[in-house]
Amino acid sequence: MKNVKIWRRLSYQAGLTLVELMVSVVIALVLMIALMQLLLGAMQTDRTSSDVARMQESGRNALELMGRAIRQAGARTNADVAFSGVALAGSNGAGAPDTITVQYEAQAGGETNCSGTAVAAGALMSYAFAVNAVPNPPTLTCNGVAMVDNVEDLQITYGLDAEKNGVIESYVAAPTAIQFSQVAAVQIALTVRGPSANVAAPASGASSAGGYLRQVFNATFTVRNQAG
Repeated sequence: MKNVKIWRRLSYQAGLTLVELMVSVVIALVLMIALMQLLLGAMQTDRTSSDVARMQESGRNALELMGRAIRQAGARTNADVAFSGVALAGSNGAGAPDTITVQYEAQAGGETNCSGTAVAAGALMSYAFAVNAVPNPPTLTCNGVAMVDNVEDLQITYGLDAEKNGVIESYVAAPTAIQFSQVAAVQIALTVRGPSANVAAPASGASSAGGYLRQVFNATFTVRNQAG
């Protein structure tokens, strides 16, 4: 008789009711959704951090490349001989990316141009910078050679020192041929995007197109050989 009572007590405790089972399933689903949200958030944060690092690297490399050439614009190997090229030239994109061309004479020991070709000392070095928006990602090019990826825009203004006294009188976006010979400083604004789409939060305007992160990098370079 005692064994029967124990069996009945155990039978009452075994199993779950339908309500208890549904509650357990709901709790499990809530926990699963929460874990998925945490995982997706961590992945998004990682992608954002990676894209920001890539943008900064691209911006730094592009400015370093352009700055090194611009500072040398008009440099000669023989101060007694007139410069053989055109130190600075360029075009105003008027809403599209600008372009700039820099020339100087290769210094002692020779140099290497954008395509990796060796240029003898005294020979003319030429750097034509532009943005090629056709491929994906867009690139900063030098003499048609892709140099830095994910560069979307290039805007340039030129500081004029007509008196050659070391004072910038004005900044212009589209210098004349005469004004290019008076340029003592070049201001560069590069728009660099991240490599991954659908990372940036949706927003209105071109800055959010494709969901790419974007950052503008600015720098001003002195044209040593034309500064007063």
